[in-house]
Amino acid sequence: MGDVDMNEANPYSAPESALNTGQDALYTPKIISFQGRIGRMRYLAYSLGFSLLMNLVMTPFVGFSAMMGGMAGSPESMGTLSIIVLALITIVSLVIGVMFVKRRLNDLNRSGWWMLLFIVPVVNLLLIIYLLFFPGTDGANNYGPPPIANSFGVLLLAWLFIAIFGLGIISAIALPVMMGASA
Repeated sequence: MGDVDMNEANPYSAPESALNTGQDALYTPKIISFQGRIGRMRYLAYSLGFSLLMNLVMTPFVGFSAMMGGMAGSPESMGTLSIIVLALITIVSLVIGVMFVKRRLNDLNRSGWWMLLFIVPVVNLLLIIYLLFFPGTDGANNYGPPPIANSFGVLLLAWLFIAIFGLGIISAIALPVMMGASA
């Protein structure tokens, strides 16, 4: 029993392990995904980008349908195909909107089920304020690591969304005043 090798591990010491759990890592969010998190600016940018894309798709379709209805003499003649395409586009828009809201809620460390609050009057306005003005959680949360920093394109689209929203509010206030002054 005399010689004890000091290089041997002590069987009574606490086990050692790496403390890095990998949760400090960032991830690059995909635009079309139900998984992950998106911040406020990315939420605004994705929403505006998708709205612009849907307008690009819808405008020629609606114009063509109106032209065909006008040629036939009545708007009822738009046809079943037009109604089906409009219904499909509406469903796709709804699914993508739900996807963006869910991921924004995940960034706030909330479940996607919170979006059911949009059904409740007045509470839905509070939820919109919560989504737009409250920052996401710092670091990793229950829904994954935070996304990477916003790119120039994301920032440009988000600020464009804010500018369009501001111009809409100014127009909504100014137009009735101007119309009352000219009458």
